[in-house]
Amino acid sequence: MGVLVRRERIRPAPRLHWLGIGIAVSAALVLGSASGVMARHYLNQRVAAAPLPGVTTVHAQPLPVEVGPGTMPTPTPLPSQVLLQVPFTTQAPLNNWAQHQESCEAATLTMLVSYWQHSSAVVIDPRAADASINQIDQWKSQPDLNVTMMGDLAEQRFGYAYRLVPNDPKVIAEQLSAGRPLIAEVRTHALGNPRYPGYSNHYEQNGYSVPHFILIIGYDSTGVWLNDPGISWGRGYHISYAQLAHAIDSLDQHHPALNQGQVLLLLAPEKPVKVRPGNI
Repeated sequence: MGVLVRRERIRPAPRLHWLGIGIAVSAALVLGSASGVMARHYLNQRVAAAPLPGVTTVHAQPLPVEVGPGTMPTPTPLPSQVLLQVPFTTQAPLNNWAQHQESCEAATLTMLVSYWQHSSAVVIDPRAADASINQIDQWKSQPDLNVTMMGDLAEQRFGYAYRLVPNDPKVIAEQLSAGRPLIAEVRTHALGNPRYPGYSNHYEQNGYSVPHFILIIGYDSTGVWLNDPGISWGRGYHISYAQLAHAIDSLDQHHPALNQGQVLLLLAPEKPVKVRPGNI
């Protein structure tokens, strides 16, 4: 599927209860695609607390206020690889999946806010993460948001600025090299992570593959690293640029109400830029 898995030290996963997985998957099919996330959550059994190999030290730059051309400087030339240390959480950090079937937006924002607060955590404290996710879930206007609604929520509740930018490798490199993670809305199984329940025999079927938010935390010449809160094996997961585009297309095709095309959400604190007279 064009997927590259970055190796990391992890604790051995405990034995899976396949009967429980079967029940969760069956329930997902009965309850519909929006509730299908419950099935994959059953696999969130472990947390890898070791930092990702190859993390890059980057001075995170808030978004400058755009007042004219050239007001969003990025390093030139761009690095060939950047991997940001972004604190990770699943969307049900206390394993309370029944309460957090629709919490990927909240988990993604929790990771991003923790990053912009300069947290040194590799994995966010589960109780703190759960409290944040519960709060953000209460602010959501509907179970599944699109990227603009996600940006509006973060702007209203956290004071962040947001922009929709093209899903383009150069744009990704420009923003990540400036220390700004990006958000993508996708369908789960279209990401190509074979550890999602039902991946091998129900690939991208409704009830298995569902709308989902992920955080792009790094890039190299072949693709991007993700923090995917929907599965425990989603921290630092690497996929190709083509796989990312496919996952966005899959969302747009199966959930037209959420369709905003091949775009990513740039979400960050905003900092005014001093402009000399005559620069505009």
